[in-house]
Amino acid sequence: MAAAILVSAAIALLVLPGKKLASDEPFPGAEDLFAEIRLALIHEKEDFFQDLPSLEQFNPEISHLYLTLYQPGQKPLRWGTRREDLRQSLLRVISRIRQSKRFSDFDVADPSQTRIQIEYLTKRLPLENVSLPGTFRQDQYRFEPGITGLHFSYKGRDYYYMPSEAYSKSHMTLNQVYDYLSKRLGFTDRSRRKRIDRVKDSIRDVELIESRSFISYNDNVLALYRGYPDPYPRDTQDIKAAFLSGVDWMLDNMKPNGQFLYFYDGYADSYDDFQHPRNPGYYNILRHSGGTITLLWAYKRTGDEKYLTAARRSLEFLLTQTRTRAIGDETGRYVFFNKKSKLGGEGIGLTALMHYYELSGDGRFLTAAHQMARHILSRIEPSGEFMTYFIHLRFNDGNPLLTIPEKDRKELFSFYYPGEALMGLALYEKHAPLSDVRRAEIRQQSRKALDFLIYERPKKYPDQFLPLPADGWLMQAIEEWWARPDMRNQDYADYVYADARKMIDHMYLEKNALYKDYVGHFFYKHGDHAYPDGARAEGMLSAYFLAKMQGRADDTAYFLHYNKKAARALMQTYNSPESVYFAPYPEQLIGSFRFKLTRQWVRVDSVQHTACFFARLYPEL
Repeated sequence: MAAAILVSAAIALLVLPGKKLASDEPFPGAEDLFAEIRLALIHEKEDFFQDLPSLEQFNPEISHLYLTLYQPGQKPLRWGTRREDLRQSLLRVISRIRQSKRFSDFDVADPSQTRIQIEYLTKRLPLENVSLPGTFRQDQYRFEPGITGLHFSYKGRDYYYMPSEAYSKSHMTLNQVYDYLSKRLGFTDRSRRKRIDRVKDSIRDVELIESRSFISYNDNVLALYRGYPDPYPRDTQDIKAAFLSGVDWMLDNMKPNGQFLYFYDGYADSYDDFQHPRNPGYYNILRHSGGTITLLWAYKRTGDEKYLTAARRSLEFLLTQTRTRAIGDETGRYVFFNKKSKLGGEGIGLTALMHYYELSGDGRFLTAAHQMARHILSRIEPSGEFMTYFIHLRFNDGNPLLTIPEKDRKELFSFYYPGEALMGLALYEKHAPLSDVRRAEIRQQSRKALDFLIYERPKKYPDQFLPLPADGWLMQAIEEWWARPDMRNQDYADYVYADARKMIDHMYLEKNALYKDYVGHFFYKHGDHAYPDGARAEGMLSAYFLAKMQGRADDTAYFLHYNKKAARALMQTYNSPESVYFAPYPEQLIGSFRFKLTRQWVRVDSVQHTACFFARLYPEL
């Protein structure tokens, strides 16, 4: 095996005609160094590292160096030290790793199995006149997950929390870091709050630290920034490939009954949703229908029948979660799941049903679609306001809410459900086999609902509006309705443009980003941790398409420019084969999109929204 590695390293040094190997390495000699580290792990000798490359910013006076081994199914194996020079530091950490009882669990001779990471300190900042760093500070004492780490002492012993650990251990906040450190310090309090407070009160001589980090990938070496590979793929073909990988991840993880894998924690290898820890197996039917829509976008872009077949299975599951009711002399259908009936359930459900009919011509679900549309229309009040819930256990003794008292409306308010309902109605009016009279009735009711949302909702519910707009579904619905001349109210379009501009105003750009990978992500308040959001990006993309339909060339170019930034930023959340080195089971993550830059959570909607955004965007690039 050692000979194979030497051959591999030798091949890596060959320069093919017209190619420059050095440009593919994060620093000159990177692949040689990692090949030698691998050999040193295999062979216990002292004659390695006689001719070392120069590591940028490596300073023996401060550069504590860590070496970590990662392999699927194994807990990472790590050791850190600081010696008089790079060679002695490498020899020391390799010696200690080889002495570990778990070292034999790693197939270090196989670069495709065992990945090697080196990380070394480049900066130490003692906290002066500050007891502890802060996540929301905008000065030198800001703790930024993945960028800064901690060095401190406890009972006379030094401890390091290296910057890349935020990514590899799925931390986004200081409290998550402190809770993790509490276990390293031996605190066993049952209360998480007490453990965190004990860490804050106990650690001394705290320093913020920064580092450089590199990791192997087969025979290559990748630079890491915030823990993930840098640079990361971001061109048009990468975006298209990530879209299809995301859909395939959803498809590969579907259950036989048509449900999607709802949540996966790639660090903890857990399927329990973080928002419902006491409810294992929690599922959300609105996000289920969003998953169906994603499958249908893949079918539309590729023509591959596997996506249509899977979408049909998911729709069959959706309809098992519906009930019918009488609406006058006709029948309505509503979604009932988790003991609730939400307007969004019918809205996204109808959207999925109509996308399926549009693309397949298969009318097997049309009866259910007619009934669902009838129910949605019945939820529009004379004022144009939607009733957002039909059944809620805490209201009307859990019985159907045929009307909602004014005193309860604020508590039952939803920003998203009306836009979702209007999106479903727009597609239903456009694609379902209906009479002209019926189509006109649907448009009239939908205009009434849109008028309320555009003119009255801001006055009635002003406290529900946030600086960063959230109603991407309404933006998409207005775009979809624009195909009908009698739905073209310029105030509707201006609402879409205004919300998109507010989103851009709350987007980190080159001129105001705190870190280079913040560009294209959102914030509520400048200084917030970067907020990746495919759902908002979908709404912003509707502003582009709407401007294009209206022939507004300047706005079309403007919105496309910022949608490109959002897409490139969202590619940082893509779980590529190169980026999932930390996971106990990397294959379970590859192809998905995580919630945050360093939080290793994947949920069906974190994949769905980003994949749908990419599906619509990449043909425009």
